[in-house]
Amino acid sequence: MHTAPPIPTSTGSNDTARPAPGTLADVVGWIDAAAALAVRERRDFRGAVRTVCAILGSEPWALPADAAEIGRRLAAIPKPSRGRADKTVANVRWRLGRVIALANGTGVPPQRGLAVSPAWAALSERLASQRLRSGLSRLIRAASASGVEPEQVSDTLLESIAQHVAAGSGDARARAFQAMAVNCWNEAASAVAGWPAIRLTPPPQQAIRPKRLPLEAFPVSFQRDVDNYLAWAAGSGRLARGGASRGLSPASVRLRREHLRLAASALARRLGYARRVIDLATLVEPVNFKLALTEYLETGAGSGTSAFVRGLAGTLFGVARQWVKAPASKLDALGQFKRRLGSGAPGLAERSRRAIEPFADPVMLGQLLALPERLLAQSAGGASLQPRAVRRAQVGVAIALLLVVPLRLRQLVTLRLGHELRCASGTQAGTPGPLSIVAGAVGAAAATGIPGHPIGGRAGQVLDEYLVHCHRALLPNPDGWLFVCPDGSRVAEAALRHGIAAETRRTIGVALTPGRFRHLAAALVLRERPGDLDLVRSLLGHHDPRTTSRLYAGIGARGAASAYAAVLDRSANRT
Repeated sequence: MHTAPPIPTSTGSNDTARPAPGTLADVVGWIDAAAALAVRERRDFRGAVRTVCAILGSEPWALPADAAEIGRRLAAIPKPSRGRADKTVANVRWRLGRVIALANGTGVPPQRGLAVSPAWAALSERLASQRLRSGLSRLIRAASASGVEPEQVSDTLLESIAQHVAAGSGDARARAFQAMAVNCWNEAASAVAGWPAIRLTPPPQQAIRPKRLPLEAFPVSFQRDVDNYLAWAAGSGRLARGGASRGLSPASVRLRREHLRLAASALARRLGYARRVIDLATLVEPVNFKLALTEYLETGAGSGTSAFVRGLAGTLFGVARQWVKAPASKLDALGQFKRRLGSGAPGLAERSRRAIEPFADPVMLGQLLALPERLLAQSAGGASLQPRAVRRAQVGVAIALLLVVPLRLRQLVTLRLGHELRCASGTQAGTPGPLSIVAGAVGAAAATGIPGHPIGGRAGQVLDEYLVHCHRALLPNPDGWLFVCPDGSRVAEAALRHGIAAETRRTIGVALTPGRFRHLAAALVLRERPGDLDLVRSLLGHHDPRTTSRLYAGIGARGAASAYAAVLDRSANRT
């Protein structure tokens, strides 16, 4: 096998040796000094740098000459805040990646659509599968541009192309490209007549998490103990002596079941035999407690203690204290292990905080408020019964409701006309008019028995149009579900959640789930009324005020600072 030459560098500059640019300011200097660049290329490259700096709000000297990092920063900027069309941003990213590669002296793969050598063209025509053609197109273009014949393809060539992909699109894209190219090449070598018999080496596999056992793999006594505990925790044992004072929600029950299954799987892996985990008391023995948690701590070594591990420890400690009734000596030992894991920082998770931060911008918030009407208009005002149009109309209605009443996903998807969703007079919904979400749909309302959450304004108009033009025309829905499939069944939770996140990401560049709509509602309230956690608790329906305080205590700091500044201004004006 011949050694493939590297991908050739571009002729954009006659420099033979130069340091790689560290910032975009260095890239601009290279553009100015590159005599071989055409006038149009020079103009386009300078424009790409200027546009990226304008979108990111930074100077060229403050941005790294790293196309992948620039791409990540651009992706973090919401679409309305960019001030450019998606296509414009994509073109700018492409030009910037190209000029950074040229300035680095590494060159760039040839563009799509350029002719390849006759040998490669002849081989490409033999690929009958679109999957093979797509999977090998980059490899073929790069090899042809490098002067590499089909018989000279090697792992070295593939690695050099992957490095170019990593420089422009990141390591994850490079790994995906390399794995696809290897699989498609080796498949073509086996199935396509005349294809070179060279075999490429697959890239090393990423670390694979050990498989976890299902509950059915454990003794019947353990399965029965888990079922009894979860039934007790859900509230069915409330009247029993020592029963739970307040039942867990179905989502919390599912989470605890999964925690117990994963802990038992980890312990069985450490012990070497699943049949030794006979009941929950075995699982929460101090030695076994430590073994189960160590399995996950070693899996995530170097990344610190995750929220998952702390949650797992909390579930096991609760089982030991409330269900197994472990003696004080064992609880002390379990508590010591649990404390060593530390506690999560108060406040929102980083991903949720980043998701709601852009809506401090009034332009972004205005785009979100207008989104339900926009989605309804795209679905022909709800009149189209095509499945895609129906889904889009329902997502628009869901977003409109979430903006008025920050419901949980389970509450949102189970709204029923005439039950949780009623006309103001209490009659059956389904005709235009003021509607309200009544007690039973929202935790706080259910606790107080006070229906409060009227749906009016723009949200009421969106809901009325959907009910009149779309909902009525679907198949009969005896249960009165608001979100119903064309066949009359209720929309699944996962489908509605995905639709909301996908549409918000597509239109405004930020994926919002029902949970993040709740966080946004809290943030908006606390910006206007800093420190009013009681109002947030009532709005979101938290049973425990500590939940509200833990999540949102620091989120109104900016609003508090603004309020204090206003106090100072008023005081200064009086003097």
